[in-house]
This record gives sequence, structure tokens and C-alpha cells, in this order.
Amino acid sequence: MSSTDIPNDILSSESVHTSFSDFKPVGHVMVGLPMQADVESLVDALHSAGWPPEALLHFTPKQSVDELQSLVDGSGVLAGFGYEITLLRRYLAMAKEGCRWLLVKVDGPDEAASVLAHARACHATLAVHYRTLVVEELL
Repeated sequence: MSSTDIPNDILSSESVHTSFSDFKPVGHVMVGLPMQADVESLVDALHSAGWPPEALLHFTPKQSVDELQSLVDGSGVLAGFGYEITLLRRYLAMAKEGCRWLLVKVDGPDEAASVLAHARACHATLAVHYRTLVVEELL
């Protein structure tokens, strides 16, 4: 698979759930991967496991740094007290170091666990499951 076969988009306020203007994609697992080849391997594994292309949103460090910085800068006053802003700042630091991101739509904890298993096998450095009331760091 080439990187052009991977859905490649950037997060925007229209496409991602927020909480007090912070990144909170409920029903998704955010996976951080060190190299493009790892992203491609994870996409292949998830497609083989039944995830459709539209359930995967990939974005590169170059794409994500400006958008993540904008989300951090624009976060609401109440966001400073939440775990979501802490994670967002962590994502930004990782993106500046070259981390690639895959946001995977999941239907509950069982699918999140499956994503985690595939992500570990593909050298993921971070996996976070965004549930309705809980943000769970899986890796």
C-alpha cells in the first residue's frame, strides 16, 4: 500500500467532536505511530480486520502541527482543567517530533481493544480511546 492509498485529511472543527473547544473525538481511538511504514501496516491490518476506509483518518506531522497548535491556542478557559488539553499538548509535542496519526472509528471497548492489539504490532507509541464520558489511555 502506498501513502496515497491511505485516507489523508486534517482535523477540523467541522469533522471532530470537541469539548470546551478541545479535541475530543468520541467513539474513536487516536493512535500515534513513529513512521509512515507503521501507519501503512496498521491501515492494512485494520482493513483486513474489517474496518472500512472511511473509519480511518490519517494525518502527517506536517499537516497536524499547525492544526493541533490552533486547537491548543484556541482551547477554552475550562479546558485547562481537563485531561483532553493535556493529551492535545502531548499530541502536538509528538507531532513536532515527527509522529504520524491514525484516528480510528470504533464501536465500543471491544473494537478499541482490537485496534490496540493491531497498533502494538505496528509499533504504536500511543493509543487513546475517546469514550462518551471517559478518555482512556490504552498505550
